[in-house]
Amino acid sequence: MGNFRVETLDGGFPFIKIEGTVQKKDNDILRAISGISKTHTSFIINLVELIDADEEFFEHLKGVSARSKLKVISTNSGITSRCLETGLSTFPSLKSAQLSFAGDETVRLLLSKLRDVPILSNDAYKLVSYTNNENANYDELEKMIKDNPGLVSQILRVSNSSYFFRGQTITVLSQALITIGLTHLRRLFVFNFYNSVMGLFGSQKELIKHGKECAMLSEFISKAAGAQKTDLQKMWLGGLLHDVGGQSLAYFFPEKYQVARTLVKEQKMPTYLGELVTFGTEHQSIGKLLAHKWNFPDYLQNIIGDHHYLQNEEGKRLTLPVFCANTYLNNRDGLPAPSYEDKLGEYFGLMKKEIPWGDIEQEFETALEEDKNPF
Repeated sequence: MGNFRVETLDGGFPFIKIEGTVQKKDNDILRAISGISKTHTSFIINLVELIDADEEFFEHLKGVSARSKLKVISTNSGITSRCLETGLSTFPSLKSAQLSFAGDETVRLLLSKLRDVPILSNDAYKLVSYTNNENANYDELEKMIKDNPGLVSQILRVSNSSYFFRGQTITVLSQALITIGLTHLRRLFVFNFYNSVMGLFGSQKELIKHGKECAMLSEFISKAAGAQKTDLQKMWLGGLLHDVGGQSLAYFFPEKYQVARTLVKEQKMPTYLGELVTFGTEHQSIGKLLAHKWNFPDYLQNIIGDHHYLQNEEGKRLTLPVFCANTYLNNRDGLPAPSYEDKLGEYFGLMKKEIPWGDIEQEFETALEEDKNPF
């Protein structure tokens, strides 16, 4: 027979603890859960000391979760599995469940605030996507660009820069496109897209620099491992935008984000852990949410959402270079971060290549210094 106890946590938050074995005849437990769900939009159920329960109990929880935000605490693998089968989120402790509620609230507030800022223009991203297409051609590209005076002016300026200058001033868009070439045009569009996102969140110069350097290193690492050209461009964009979630948190919640940064510095913890303790969520999850909202492709959502945890095995071919580049830069800049060497070896092993450098740090710094791209 099952037993239960209802408590009220700090802030008036309801909490019900269930023990023993729950069977059909334990109607008091089911009624207690239903009663709480009718008077509270969120609550926690502690099943740590639950030995077993029949199917009706889990179906009842599923029904309750459809109308209330419900978090389940469980350390029993059998109970946890049955919860997951029913679609219920489980957490190992009260603290982690409470943090999850805090994360839900952060997401709710962020999405509401996002409605008050200008909609992100995706013209630059459309151009990035088009130039990644193997059938891309200059005639179609000119049609896409010609009615955008700012972009036309930028392309003409770049085509006449010292990086591309061939001794004759270029004044026609079609000629400028051919002079720059699809590869470099793609990079120009990537930077434009990146700058539009960073401008949306009012990002500081050092954050923008970090994104650009991460993109450079991600490409450098991937190129050395023999990655395909299309993958190099994907990692460029992934490296540029990997921290978009953190930048949105800093923009929308500046005071709270400063608390997270203080935790990172004083307790020497990784940035995402400082965010998790402060917000109940972290920049990978927020970044992936934004990437999905903005209809970014799956590979980019994965890089943004997994560049610290590396949990997506299928996506490691694209995420590992960004992880290594980002971790190296954080180490270099004195931020708490794990070692990147093992993951660098894992990536080259995945690509069936040997790491070609003796002094990795020197090679990385040289690569960053030698980037002469005009964009």
